Formats: sequence, structure tokens, C-alpha cells
Amino acid sequence: VSTQSTGGIPIIMAHQTTKNNNNNVDDKNQQKQVKQLSSLSDFSSLLLRRILFFLGPQALCRLASTCRKLNSVASEDVIWRNLTSFGVYSLPFSVEEKEFQRINGLKGFYRYMIEDKKSTWEFSQMFGEDDPEDEIEEDVNWISALSFDATGSYLAVGYNCGQVVVLKQQDEDNTYQLYTEFKSHESEFDFLTSMEIEEKINLIRWYPFSGNAEFLMTCNDKTIKLFKMYEKVSSSSQKADVQVTNKQVYEGAHAYNINSISFNSDGETFISSDDLRINLWNLHINNEAFGLVDIKPENIDDLTEVITSASFHPNSCNILAYSTSKGVIRMGDLRDHALCDVYSKVFAEPDNDIGGFFQELVTTISDLKFSRDGRFIVSRDYLTMKVWDIRTEAKPIKTVKFHDHLISKLCDLYENDSIFDKFECCWNHNSLQLLTGSYNNCLLYTSPSPRDRQKSRM
Repeated sequence: VSTQSTGGIPIIMAHQTTKNNNNNVDDKNQQKQVKQLSSLSDFSSLLLRRILFFLGPQALCRLASTCRKLNSVASEDVIWRNLTSFGVYSLPFSVEEKEFQRINGLKGFYRYMIEDKKSTWEFSQMFGEDDPEDEIEEDVNWISALSFDATGSYLAVGYNCGQVVVLKQQDEDNTYQLYTEFKSHESEFDFLTSMEIEEKINLIRWYPFSGNAEFLMTCNDKTIKLFKMYEKVSSSSQKADVQVTNKQVYEGAHAYNINSISFNSDGETFISSDDLRINLWNLHINNEAFGLVDIKPENIDDLTEVITSASFHPNSCNILAYSTSKGVIRMGDLRDHALCDVYSKVFAEPDNDIGGFFQELVTTISDLKFSRDGRFIVSRDYLTMKVWDIRTEAKPIKTVKFHDHLISKLCDLYENDSIFDKFECCWNHNSLQLLTGSYNNCLLYTSPSPRDRQKSRM
């Protein structure tokens, strides 16, 4: 990606590795332990079938966790393919490292490979040029949205100019290179409100089910578009050219700016939300949408909260959750009510250290995400990130405080509007780590387990 297309603001990529912190381990012991690792990693198909039959998915979860801790990627992949047949897509947080030790039966090897190895992040790749001495001009394009697909093979980058750049991971060196780029949105004028609708890409979502082609959805303030991306072999050059076509345009259903879009696990529908409304769309029908949630009161002066984020459950097509500016997460079940005016669950933390005028500002949830298995929800507000068990509504199972040092500066943050900054959060592919953003170009990651108190900065 050229410097001009990135506007001088680079895309920085990092990968997670492990390093040994114990420098006193004898070389002979290391060689012995590596041999033990090889023997432990050699799972035969007969053994796997017996484990599946006698022990079930819970033991396989522990084995997969052990393989991950031991860097046995091949064995972990084999086990996970069997685990998905049980409907298990991520590891339960109740599995502790002591259980890994009991399963593999190698105490010394466990201490060397697990306790002495800590995860770290290293620089991987950067697109564009980072020159801190140059000031960014106002008319230069800047990145407004990023999204990986489910496999991690593609990375879509959206810009304030309405352009979308797609990067693809290369098989040779695992680096990401330019795959294609296209114009997604153009600036429009809303005659009802007499306001201009910017072309800036606010959201990008990849369709989770892919075949011979990839589908991705882009969104600006008012319009949602679905694009199909595929390779077509040219008859003249016999080379595969990347083609991008606009399949659907969904518009006219939101009076306020769209803040979330989420695909359903049924592969047929998705939701879009704004400050007061959540709409359900069919992917093949772009001229009508069904309103699931509408919190707009008859008198707009009676409005006490707005919708900040919404998401479908990753596995149950009938369950959705949305967050509000009051720091509340509401979960609805479409089997009970087609209109989610009655909620099946409400997640809220009654006690808050911050009171008075700033309480609602700092407790406003800016983002929420389901874990891959759908058992947990992570939410992000200005000061903290919370992990909720969907079976426990009273309080989160873990609260990670990142911005305690800003509590004494809330007045200054309010005057310069920094208190209204929104931060996103996300799970990693196996729901064992959480990532969110902060100030000073920092990313913060932690474990969702309530037993793990560690939080790291990158």
C-alpha cells in the first residue's frame, strides 16, 4: 500500500510468540524434554477415537489446551477438528493449568514448557511510512475501519474517502500484500435533514460463511453495502483477476447514524443499529427491514439512554444483545418475543466508584463482543473492560481497569471532549485473550479468566 493511500498513517501488524525466561535449564534436560514433546505430540487416530468415545469433549478441551501450551500445533488441530463435532469452539475458563499438569503427567516438562514460557508480542509488518516529523494534512486519507475475516487470510482496510483496500496473507512468508481495492461509498446529500452524508467507512464486516467467493459488508453513517469478491481467470492472459461487485445496498431504514452491524449465524439475516433502533435485514431483501428494538419515546425529551452497540449470538440465531449509554447490556430471545421490548437477561453492575455528573459518561459501553462459543460477553467503557458470563447477570466475572490514572482528570477530559472517545474490544480466535485500545498508541491485552490478574501493554 502506497504512502499516499494510507495517508502517512501506517498499518502496523504484530504476532504473538513465546520466549523462555529460565536461563538456568540444563541443555541435556531441554533435549530430553523436546523428545518427550515429540512423543506427546504423536497422537494416533486410534487413540483419538478412544478418547472421543470414553472421555468426551471436556477431556479433549484439556488436551487441546495442553497442546497449545506445548506449542504442538499439529496435534491441537487434530483435536480441535474432533471437538467441533461436539459443538465446542473455545476452551472453558474452568480448565486450570494444574489440570494440564495432571493430564500429561510430566511435571518437570510442564514447568519448563508452561511456567517458564510467557507470551510476548513482536513487530511483524507495517504498511505505509511512519514519519513523525511530518504533519498530517487535513485532505490526506486516513484509516477509519479495519477487519480481518474469520480465517485471518484477508484484512480489509476502510478509509475516510470511502475507499476499501483488501490485503491477503501470502503462503510463502505469511506476510500481507495488496490483493485488491475498490470504491465503496460516495458522499451524498440528505434532503430530509439538509445534511451531507460523508463517504467515510465506519464499519467493515466479513460474511462468516464463504465458498468460492468472499463477501464483506461496509457501512457509512446511513448506508450499508454488501460486496462480493472473487477471482476470475482472464481468457487472454490466463491470469486470475480479482473482481469486486456490489450485490446489495441497504438504506433508508435509519434516521440516526449506524453504530453496529452483525451477521446472524443462520447465514440469511443481519442486524444494524443506531442510537434508538435495531433493524433485522434479510441479505436478499434490501427494500424493507423489521424493527426488533425501538427505544424512542413518544416525547423525545423523555429519552434517558441510547443504543451504543449490538451483536448477534455467534451460535444461536435467535439471541442478540445490545448495550446502552447507561452501562447496561440487554439480551433478547426472538423465540419469546419478535419485538425485544421484553428482555430475557439484563447485565448491569450496580456499584460504581464514579458518581455524580461523570458517572454516565464513563460507564457508557462503547463496544460489546460475544466469545466464539457464545458463553461470555466482553464490554468496553471509558475506564474499564468487563467480562460477563451470560448465566450470571448480577456482576461481571472480571473487571479490568486500564484508565484509573485518568479519574482525577475527568474535568479536563470533559472540557477537551476526550471523555467521549470510544474504544473497541475483541476476542482472539480461541477466546483465551482479550484486546482493546488506549491512549499513547498503546494496545492492552489480558486473559478473560477471573483467576488471571495480569494485564499487558503493547
